[in-house]
Amino acid sequence: MNERWKMTLTSVMLGTAIIMQGGAALPAAALAAEPSATEAGENAAAEPAATEAAAETPADNHLTENIQAAVKGASVESTPDGLRIAVTVRLYNGGTEKQRVPDYELRVQTADGLDYTLDASSDNKKALKPKEIGELVYMSVVDSKAAMKLAGVSFVKVDEYAYPKTETTLLGFPLGSEVWYGSSGSALPTTQLAWGQTFSIPGLNSDLLYTPAGLTTENTDKGPVAVVTLLTQNPGLGRETVPDFRLDVRAGQKTFAGARTEKDDVTVEAGEQKYIHFAVPMENNAEPSSLILMTTDTFLPGSGSGSSQTSGGQAAAGTQIDTGRLAVTLPAGAQADPASTASYTLGSPIAVDPLSKLIDHTQVTLMELHMQQNPGEGYKTAIGKFVLTNKSDKPVPTPAFETELVGGGGAAYSGVRQTNVAATLNPGLSYVVSYSFNIPQTESGDGLVLKLLDGQTASPYKIAIASVQAPLQKESDDNTLHLYPYDIHLTDWTVGTNYGTTTASYSYKMKLTLDMKQAENVVVDQNFSKLHFEVVDKLGRVLGTADGSFTGSQKLVSGTQTIVTNSIASEQFEFPITVNMYEVIETPDGQAKRLLKTLS
Repeated sequence: MNERWKMTLTSVMLGTAIIMQGGAALPAAALAAEPSATEAGENAAAEPAATEAAAETPADNHLTENIQAAVKGASVESTPDGLRIAVTVRLYNGGTEKQRVPDYELRVQTADGLDYTLDASSDNKKALKPKEIGELVYMSVVDSKAAMKLAGVSFVKVDEYAYPKTETTLLGFPLGSEVWYGSSGSALPTTQLAWGQTFSIPGLNSDLLYTPAGLTTENTDKGPVAVVTLLTQNPGLGRETVPDFRLDVRAGQKTFAGARTEKDDVTVEAGEQKYIHFAVPMENNAEPSSLILMTTDTFLPGSGSGSSQTSGGQAAAGTQIDTGRLAVTLPAGAQADPASTASYTLGSPIAVDPLSKLIDHTQVTLMELHMQQNPGEGYKTAIGKFVLTNKSDKPVPTPAFETELVGGGGAAYSGVRQTNVAATLNPGLSYVVSYSFNIPQTESGDGLVLKLLDGQTASPYKIAIASVQAPLQKESDDNTLHLYPYDIHLTDWTVGTNYGTTTASYSYKMKLTLDMKQAENVVVDQNFSKLHFEVVDKLGRVLGTADGSFTGSQKLVSGTQTIVTNSIASEQFEFPITVNMYEVIETPDGQAKRLLKTLS
């Protein structure tokens, strides 16, 4: 390493130790040890006489009397044109007047003693207002493929008008493990955290804290996508905007770049918590092992910049310089829902994530969950019936949450909501919304987990906002049918034939004697499910069908009523017959049926 640089280097602490807090001045950093007289003599003899000693080096991290400096980040990346060296420096004007940013050279020193002067980005600030923070980006491309390790960075004042030219090292910073060597497929930042551990982002002027809260993998038509949820907290005294950064996924020797799903700036008030989300497209069969938090700076070349032509010809539009800040080890199985799976009792409110913006002032209760195989179908159907109750004193929009059932073996089955629901929920009233699930015959139903999903906040991806163990109801063979909010007791029934003289057609006629009870304050409208009757012969063929509604002028009521099937041909009269009674809900995928009882 260059001995003169070693002698004059001022050791300044990196990272959060040099970040301003609430506009306060940067703290002074530790100084390098003074050189001995022998070392000074040796270096004086080795250096050209025209090179001044570092008499102008301040005794802290001041670049000038009022401007302090700190290294935000440094990186070495391999590009088709060679090694790209980049450094971002943060400056702070601690004075009371506007200060010009001095036009000093920025140089990096390598571990093997080489010096490289970096070009300044053309959009670097030229001046700083009082108490203002500014970032300067420097970059250069070295036409080399050899491995490079950075040891330090320094500001150098060059007097071009002196003869011979004089150079003065004003301020230096040691560099070590914090340098990002992103070219290596196995490179990870030095700071490595466990899943769920709260952190701040090194090198950023921000009080915000982050906690990994959720990780799921979603299959799309373009391949698997990892969806990551970070809980953001603001422990400060004022509003903050979430800075630009991204999360990448490391899987084996490959790294997959992510992007934040929120398109607009996210602001967090003092004391507030919010979620932010990242989507990371991956390859099939990728096995994620860690997350890498990346920050990006932009370098714009100026006229005469030696780096105007960089990798991929991107310099004209700006070169994006990525720096890995920290890594987070993923949980076992690389899956972690933000909503914990809790035991659950049917009829009790579901604990929804309190930070969810999708469900507001609305209590969600699962009243029924049935799973069975209907006659004539090669798969099972599960139907979950939710009650949504407006707990506020004003109408609220009906929350459009999505659902998912997860089997004991980990297979996930998407739910389909009934086609139509009420647009708004009135105060103090409950509304019934049903979801159906198509499930393979091999699913036993043991250990089912029901998830409520938010498909809007991180659109087009889904995030869990509630997750409970899903207790299936046992189907009974008594004469009481439970279709919340109704309990229907079948007192008597008969089935016969009918000839319609007006239509000159035949049908089956059923007489049902019902005793119906309805829960209070539960709205039943035209969107509610219906009873469906199928007349079936001994071979399982459907001879006629009829529907019974819970709304309208011909709705089902307590007492005896007659239900007539659709018209049939006279040769279809056959006995003995049975009648299958179903609860039917309309969904965008067609009718979903639950067998209630077989009448014979």
